[in-house]
Amino acid sequence: MTRSAALVDRQQGPLTVSANVGFIARSTEGTLPDNHFRAYLVIEEAFVLTAVRVLGLVVAESESLDDALDHVTSMSNLVGEQREYFAELREKFPYDGDVESLVARSSALSNYALTLARTHGRSAALVGMFAAETLYLAWCRAAMMVDATREAALQDWIEMHTRPAFVAQVEALAKEIDAMPKSISDEVLDEWFVGMLDAENSFHDAASP
Repeated sequence: MTRSAALVDRQQGPLTVSANVGFIARSTEGTLPDNHFRAYLVIEEAFVLTAVRVLGLVVAESESLDDALDHVTSMSNLVGEQREYFAELREKFPYDGDVESLVARSSALSNYALTLARTHGRSAALVGMFAAETLYLAWCRAAMMVDATREAALQDWIEMHTRPAFVAQVEALAKEIDAMPKSISDEVLDEWFVGMLDAENSFHDAASP
């Protein structure tokens, strides 16, 4: 078993918890209230910028063009496909609450991801992103198997996270973890991974309490 696969295997419990928080469960079932989806669009767009910043650090600490390539591609997907997704929906699904307060309530995820990257560097940043992307790939694949009626934009978001470009991002992160030196212990990998999932739970609760 690869190191990344073993990490995911050890974290099935926390991943299951994260996959059952209100926002994800309601999105999967097709019962997500409209105002919760609008809130999610606000905070997820804000987090996409955080993800770009984290991957920017990863690229900055890459030692070769080959090391940087996959992460530059991921950044391109974030500032391309995902930015366009949110830009197209701002007028259709405006949030009528206090945006600043909403983003502040969801800030645990951005704070954790940025602090992890800035404090522990490239390897920690990669593990944090791997945790987040593993959760989204598992959730969205599971949701695609559920016969539920969803808002078309939410359905598109779910489908986006099962398409080849996103799967390739997750696979690229997995390969990075497989290549990490043993000096970064499994216990440290677990700590970083679970910390990111805990932050994801707080983030999703901000959108759909």
